[in-house]
Amino acid sequence: MGKKEMISSDQALPGRDVAVAIMEPHFVNQSDLNAELNQNEESIVLGLGCFWGAERLFWQLLG
Repeated sequence: MGKKEMISSDQALPGRDVAVAIMEPHFVNQSDLNAELNQNEESIVLGLGCFWGAERLFWQLLG
């Protein structure tokens, strides 16, 4: 499949350490992206080139 290791910070594009300001709800499901998570919840940020290609991989995941 794809890479299994993260790149080092000196290989990353500049500006990745700066948080992006999100002022509006999610376009599709209208959820508040700035809301505090519940105690049993976790957050994940995904960066994808083509959503449709990656979406097929998500179909294979449980949950």
